[in-house]
Amino acid sequence: MVARSIDPTALRLDEDWQGNNAAFTCTSCSKVYIVSGMMHKSGRPCPKCGKSKGFVKGGKGSGGSAKLQTDE
Repeated sequence: MVARSIDPTALRLDEDWQGNNAAFTCTSCSKVYIVSGMMHKSGRPCPKCGKSKGFVKGGKGSGGSAKLQTDE
């Protein structure tokens, strides 16, 4: 299992983070999907292939964290 944290001060072109919501790009199928820290407390798997899972805890501007975990 590989995990990559999002740096809120250096967002990549394939990710975004606003409040407690983050957009991830699945590393397996390239599907872009939204993860809500409020709605998806246990993370959200990629809705297309399920091979990655996004997690958001707290908010971007309040010391929160966002990461993408993949099986690869």
